[in-house]
Amino acid sequence: MAVEVTGTAQREAWLAKAFPPVERLDDGLWSVPIPFPGNPMRYTLSYVLVEGDECLVVDPGFDSDEGWGHLTAGLGAAGIGAGEVTCIIATHFHTDHLGMACRLSRVSGAPIGLGEAERRYLSVYEDAREEVELDRERMRRWGVPESRVAEGAMTVKGLEHLRGLADADFRLASGDAVPFGAALSGHDPIRVIETPGHTPGHLCLELANRAVFLSGDHLLPRITPNVSLEIRGDPDPVGSYVRSLQRVELADHYEVLPAHEYRFRGPGLRARQLRVATEERSRQVREAASVQRDPTVYSVARDISWSRGFDSLHRLQFRLALSETAAHLQHLALLGLVTGIDTVVQQPTGVEHSRNGPAVLVECT
Repeated sequence: MAVEVTGTAQREAWLAKAFPPVERLDDGLWSVPIPFPGNPMRYTLSYVLVEGDECLVVDPGFDSDEGWGHLTAGLGAAGIGAGEVTCIIATHFHTDHLGMACRLSRVSGAPIGLGEAERRYLSVYEDAREEVELDRERMRRWGVPESRVAEGAMTVKGLEHLRGLADADFRLASGDAVPFGAALSGHDPIRVIETPGHTPGHLCLELANRAVFLSGDHLLPRITPNVSLEIRGDPDPVGSYVRSLQRVELADHYEVLPAHEYRFRGPGLRARQLRVATEERSRQVREAASVQRDPTVYSVARDISWSRGFDSLHRLQFRLALSETAAHLQHLALLGLVTGIDTVVQQPTGVEHSRNGPAVLVECT
């Protein structure tokens, strides 16, 4: 059974590898695509909600002059100038979601909100080059051929880029109301649902009065979001993701507004489909590991299915494939279903804890 596609223009653009239009979805609610250069996802769907004198922007997108032009044009279509934005929320700490938040906040003065557990720990290391070498050593422990170690590891440029991403002015946890519009008077609030998995502090937003669900990267209509075992990350991101899917099995009359691809109806159905897909991926990983004599993260990743084929994966996509495989191996190891494969990740000291467990740095995916 397939979900009902509601973003037909978005889907047509996706299939044609074109750029989708700015769309008015409901009274005061707009979808604004922002380019994500050099990435197969191509764009991020930012959402603009206008209510009286207030304007909320969710996931302002990757920071570039081109992207800024698209964002300001989308705000203009909604009758808003960039300086009139009053609140910014990023569903998670990735450049294609949080990247433009600094620029938008500087222009508007709007505060930036992130999930309670979505925290940075860049200060754990003192030298980016030393951190890169530690990551390269992890690639070697994962069985990556020496010729591809540098390709799979983080780079100094990538680490330093993360320093430029916005810090949160306020934090949001499950059950919180977004400080915007009617919520300030206690009416029709936008409710937060924490959905760790894709990142440790990923959040979604429920607009119950509109039967709308802003899903970030947690629910996408066509693909399974990447769930990676990363530096200083969640020790069981796959387990967290499955539990988060159970948390968002909302009524299927809700329309889902994802950050990529296109809108659809049926969050409960899609959450169940993604749970099945995640369990199937774990089964593939366990089966591949069981038939190899000396399995490693790399050898298991090489022997499981990828939509474009493992040999086509390079640079970031190669790293994500390795990290996703490691996440499933770690999950299976915690369940006692695989043994003897090194998936160790560096853990920080003195990590601040939230009500959801360790608050951690996540990498850009």
